[in-house]
Order: sequence, then structure tokens, then C-alpha cells
Amino acid sequence: MSTQIAPRPRASEAPRRRTSTRPTPTHPIQPAPFRWSQDPELVYRAATSPTPTHYVTLPQENLPDPGPWAANLARAIVEVVTGVRQAPQLRRWLLPDLYGALMCVHMSPCARGTRPVHVRTCPLDERTTEAAVIVSTVSRTYALALRLEEYHGRWITTALELA
Repeated sequence: MSTQIAPRPRASEAPRRRTSTRPTPTHPIQPAPFRWSQDPELVYRAATSPTPTHYVTLPQENLPDPGPWAANLARAIVEVVTGVRQAPQLRRWLLPDLYGALMCVHMSPCARGTRPVHVRTCPLDERTTEAAVIVSTVSRTYALALRLEEYHGRWITTALELA
């Protein structure tokens, strides 16, 4: 003779499965909340566009290493967007149109303690580099894609995507 020790759970009481946060065909990835570029296609035109005569070309040795530089700039951008840092501190490192567009973006505030987790750079030529940076905060992780171009011996950001 067998007796049931505990009643079976009903369908409404079945244990819940954890849902995945990965993108699926029914739940695609959301577009980046901020994307800006002077050139929407970002076509690599270095070989076809002539260098202006007034442009002073400095040797590559005078430019800082783009990896750590992009990591510090990405951290500062995340701090500006979340309200931890004042935006005018970035004015020198961004194109004016990019700076103006970034001023309009506000995300949820986060605690201090932003830190770059991963940086990957891809030099396109001696004066242009693209960088992908992952910045972690206490409450969220941000991904940034930056296009850096040499301008009078320093890097300036000409395109930015923040997700």
C-alpha cells in the first residue's frame, strides 16, 4: 500500500524558471541609448582624403598610448552621463557637436567607483584609432565605442557610442 506523503504542486505553484537576459528572436537587443558621429557611415577614408595643407602632422611618438587614454576618457564620459562629474571637463577631448549631444543624455545615477574593466584598441592608421571600452560601476556596466583622431598632437573623440 502506498500513500502520497506530500501533495503534488499545482500548475500555478510550479517552480519558476529563471529567464535568460540574452537576446533572442522574441526579445532582441535594445539599440544603444546614445550614438553620435559626424559621419554616420564611419567609412574609412584616410587613403582617399588628402591631408589639408594647414594640418601639422606630428610624429606618432608624441601621441599618448590610445589604450589607457581611451579607458580614462570612457570612465569620465560615464561619470558625466551619470552625474558624478561635471561635463565641461570633457570639452577639450570631444568635438563640439559631440559635446553638445552628450550634454543632453542623462542616465540613472550611480555610486562613485567607476573603473574600466576591459579596453581594446584598433589602429586604423597613424592618426586614427578606434577603441572599445567596458566601464563598470557599482550598479551597472557600460560599453563604449570611441573613434579617436589625432588633432594637434593629442587625441580627440570624433564618434561615440554608449550602451
